[in-house]
Amino acid sequence: MPTFARFTGPLSRTKLALVTTGGVHLKDQDPFDIDDPLGDCSYRPIPADAPLEDLTWTHYYHAPERAETGDLDCVFPLRTARLLVGSGSLGSLAERHYSFMGAIPDAGPLIEGTGPEVAGRLAAEGVGAALLAPSCPLCHRTVGLLAQEIEAAGVPTVALSMEYGLDAPRVARVRFPYNFPVGEPNDPERHAEVVRAALALLEELPEPGERELPFRWRGGEAL
Repeated sequence: MPTFARFTGPLSRTKLALVTTGGVHLKDQDPFDIDDPLGDCSYRPIPADAPLEDLTWTHYYHAPERAETGDLDCVFPLRTARLLVGSGSLGSLAERHYSFMGAIPDAGPLIEGTGPEVAGRLAAEGVGAALLAPSCPLCHRTVGLLAQEIEAAGVPTVALSMEYGLDAPRVARVRFPYNFPVGEPNDPERHAEVVRAALALLEELPEPGERELPFRWRGGEAL
């Protein structure tokens, strides 16, 4: 059974960190290496006050719909998290958030190096909870590994998932397509609903578990 860090809350006083495996990075940061057959286990720190227009993404699992809209909030909900802090639903945001490119066939360097490193950074900053967002099918395994490392460092997590059975302590299952764990692009109201519902599991799940959120993809049939 994975490590389970208890949430002490409340959310209105919690410092939240975002961790995505969607390959998000600042435009002036090195892109992720999508040509390495073993995967790129490095990460990119993203400041909480980074201008949204300075963000881009590099991912092996290409998502043309996301590229066309340019709305990275659907996989890295920084805009949404800022709004929730402004409304009082969240206490504050971590100074740094973290992004991986989660299509990693060989996760050894992540398990032994970058995963524990990011977990330690979150714990050292006094982060009260982390929201994890995958992108592609293989990203789900990466998110599960990261969630376990972060929980082992004492930081409670909630992992969004487009699949059943994600191996993570708290899982918010969403019936959305891959690449869009927070919902359709350019739908800030839906993004806020999804993030609020996912974070509520910190208070609602007293032990490891998965819960399906009550949202459906508006662009077509439910997945």
